[in-house]
Amino acid sequence: MHAPHLYLRLLGPFEARAGDGRALVFKLKRARILLSWLALRRGQSGSREEIGALLWSERSEAQAHQSLRQTLAVIRVALGDAADEVLAIDRETVAFTEGSVHSDVAFLLRCTPDSPIEELERAVAQYGGEFLEGVSIHDPLAQEWLQGRRAELQAIATRRFEWLLSAYAQAGRHSEAEPVANRLIEIDPLAEEGHRALIRALLASGKRAMAVRQYQRCRAILARELSVEPSAETKALLRVSAESVPELGGPTPFLHDQFRTHRAHNLPRQMNSLVGRGDEVEEVLERLRRYRLVTLTGPGGAGKTRLAIDTGFRLVGSYADGIWLVEFASIADPQLVGEALCGALGVPVAGDRPAVESAIAYLAQKEALLIFDNCEHLVANSARLAEALLRNCPAIAILATSRESLSLGGESLYRVPRLAFPDRTEAITPDAAIDYSAVQLFVDRASATIEGFVLDAATAPAVASICKQVDGIPLAIELAVGRLKMMRPDWLAANLSESFLTLRGAAQATPPHHRTLQTMLDWSYDLLRPEEQTLLRRLSVFAGGCTLTSASRVIGGAPVAEHQMFDLISSLVEKSLLTADLSEAEPRYRLLETTRRYALDKQREEGEAGRQRQLAEYLIHRFADAGESWAATPSVTWLARCEPELDNLRASLEWAFGADGDAVLGVELAGHSMRLWDELSLFRERGRWVETAMAHRTEQSSPAIVGRLCLARTSNSAHGDQSGFSYADQAIGLFRSAGRPLDLGEALARAGAALLTPQTIARSLPYLDDALAVLEPLGPTKPLANCLRSKGVAAYLGGDFAAARTMIGRSMAVCRSVGDSRGTASAQIALAELDFGAGEVENAIDGIRFMLEGRDHNRRQATLGLANLASYLLAAGNVEQAAQVASESLREARALGWSAAIVRASEHLALVAVLSGDADLGARLLGFSSAFYARGTASRELTEQVTHQRLTGELARRLTPYRLNALLEEGGSLTELQAAEAASMAGRILRPV
Repeated sequence: MHAPHLYLRLLGPFEARAGDGRALVFKLKRARILLSWLALRRGQSGSREEIGALLWSERSEAQAHQSLRQTLAVIRVALGDAADEVLAIDRETVAFTEGSVHSDVAFLLRCTPDSPIEELERAVAQYGGEFLEGVSIHDPLAQEWLQGRRAELQAIATRRFEWLLSAYAQAGRHSEAEPVANRLIEIDPLAEEGHRALIRALLASGKRAMAVRQYQRCRAILARELSVEPSAETKALLRVSAESVPELGGPTPFLHDQFRTHRAHNLPRQMNSLVGRGDEVEEVLERLRRYRLVTLTGPGGAGKTRLAIDTGFRLVGSYADGIWLVEFASIADPQLVGEALCGALGVPVAGDRPAVESAIAYLAQKEALLIFDNCEHLVANSARLAEALLRNCPAIAILATSRESLSLGGESLYRVPRLAFPDRTEAITPDAAIDYSAVQLFVDRASATIEGFVLDAATAPAVASICKQVDGIPLAIELAVGRLKMMRPDWLAANLSESFLTLRGAAQATPPHHRTLQTMLDWSYDLLRPEEQTLLRRLSVFAGGCTLTSASRVIGGAPVAEHQMFDLISSLVEKSLLTADLSEAEPRYRLLETTRRYALDKQREEGEAGRQRQLAEYLIHRFADAGESWAATPSVTWLARCEPELDNLRASLEWAFGADGDAVLGVELAGHSMRLWDELSLFRERGRWVETAMAHRTEQSSPAIVGRLCLARTSNSAHGDQSGFSYADQAIGLFRSAGRPLDLGEALARAGAALLTPQTIARSLPYLDDALAVLEPLGPTKPLANCLRSKGVAAYLGGDFAAARTMIGRSMAVCRSVGDSRGTASAQIALAELDFGAGEVENAIDGIRFMLEGRDHNRRQATLGLANLASYLLAAGNVEQAAQVASESLREARALGWSAAIVRASEHLALVAVLSGDADLGARLLGFSSAFYARGTASRELTEQVTHQRLTGELARRLTPYRLNALLEEGGSLTELQAAEAASMAGRILRPV
């Protein structure tokens, strides 16, 4: 029998894996339920009407049918190539193909009472929790089906546990039965066979007292829940009558009534599942195996309490005397921590005896896990209580949550990370977005509360942006989801900052100090000393974080003395209000965006002047130095120094050109920082700040600064973009007057690149030759490498491939000598173009893929490389791969706002459309691209020419001249957005569902 193509875990949290072990993500809740429904039918098909009535009972038949089609489409996408092997779908029915799917339920059902012990062990190991744990659905019939299957499968699992325990008893393997019995009692406390097995195991190991206590527990549970006595078989284990067994609580008269029934824990049941924290739970479990005190720290709303509670649930049954949550959030008097502990345990405080002593007296011989929740406002007293318990109660472990450490010896400190979110959100796909845990949480909560919510191409960028704006903080994500009842995700993403701190949740289970972000942050702020509050407010000027050096220069001053800066910053890190990045040579400190906005508001409330001017002046000096070193500094090193200041740069430019700013500083900062926008391919932002700075320049503005702003309107790689020539020409004059030879050489090279087309090589070469004459005496630099590459392109366009390879080889040698990784990637692109021009298509494909798989390129180069690869694949006859690659290039080009790249990708996709049978779409796209090239802002190089010639030939063969001209004219009137959407349609390969 062949191996299955799909493995499903249905008992516990839903999991799906492909036959090769890859995890598969099914984002829709109904998709998970549908797969589970099919798995339980064990090979039987289900009609579409039956499925629609179950999952969409409140919708019309037509709506249910459409919803099922969409859900099946989502399932097919997630299954990928295995979809046809797994699903048997026709117009009437849906089923799994025979032998294609294995599930834990099937394994659980397979065994019998007579099965070998090893097979029974494997069967009970499948029961990881209730069926589809944590999944709920608004549809009443579907929810009723879920609840029914949960009860049915729990009963089946319980029976399998009892079979295994009976087999252990017959074989005399009592010690092996203990963990199985504990698990059975956790699943069903009324399962008397579990209690009997545990009593047998304890008696076999000589622990008669504990066996008696287990009998008492069993008797109390049965009496309370069923009003019956244990069976004669259970009583016979201890050879005593039920009446002669002492009542639990007799020897300890102060014990509260609730302990007479031995509750396993007092953990609150959660209303929804824990999402995106699987690794964190495992980490905490591992620490609790090694340490008796584990403290979870992190900012407010990071999910410390929830992580602790879910970890506690994972450990139910592992501690003989239970797991007990002690909540400190509502306690104002530090002296009451002992009373809070006794209250959670149900231990009355006897007479004048201190509460801590009563707790220690009770816990001294107990094995239990205590969860101390929200210790941050009672750190000293919580630490003293923990120390006393750990010293006097050898079998007690403590899991604490606090925004700072308890600072005790032997404490294991675990900083709960934020949920992961994407850095780039503007063009993210649903499949890419759902890989991030913050998005997973958002989708899970939104699917549960917002009817019809789906993460798709329209919502994915907005959802990712929301998760990024709230720093992946679980509380903030859950509160933001509540706003979807009033607005679309894209509107919420665009306006979230306007209501950041007033995000409000209605869930009464939320602690009072977590009901809104405002109250959560008030809670933290009020715990700070005055000088810490001052520093927190001033730190809000750093939108992108700071180093100790930049903090001292920008926000130092009374009442924050310079010698206090390190200690105060360390204190805020310890209190989880400031995060520390220790990956660089100089640590970098950052406020979460939620905290920064709060601190800005506090600054305004206090009437303090911000430190925006000081930050702008600091950045001017920082970027001026960086600009001087850029030409000969390795790209990786230079970016590591400058990229961390990107958000500070944005904030400073906003301030400088704002109503309360200083435009003179803004112009200077913009001029010095243009390299960073180029290196990061942030062309839209670069264009915005160039235009703004040029509009504010004055006669007093430095020629070198204005020259850099002019140069920022050009490109060293957009050969033939003649719109940049006039700006490069202006920069030439400005740099001559400023006496800056390196900048002058770069401006000359960019002027030559702007003029470089197959038709204007003669106009371009004088500028490139002049640039070389200026740059070569200055030694190896990035501008020299760029100029040599442009000379190589000129030779290539002129048909001299040998000279072109020589020049591009020289360019790559210079790049490597100065560590210019971006220049190296550009040279690799040029070499692939040479291979393609020489007819060596496979070499061109290999070369460009090598570049794309490396780390040297930026987003602009990746976009260009993908477009070229699409052309090469089309030439090689691989239309399907070409469509995928061109579509990816189009997405990146749209995200960058790079019009020429949008046109390149669109023209490749036009050929894909024609070859796929849609000549009309291909003609419209050709009309759009032809209109663009007619404006002279770019030209078709050889790669584009090959696609263009083939496209025009195919269209002439498939369409009449009249029809073709009409479609070309129609395409010429398309906007960039319309054309890009049409090209995206050409790149989609649809499969029937």
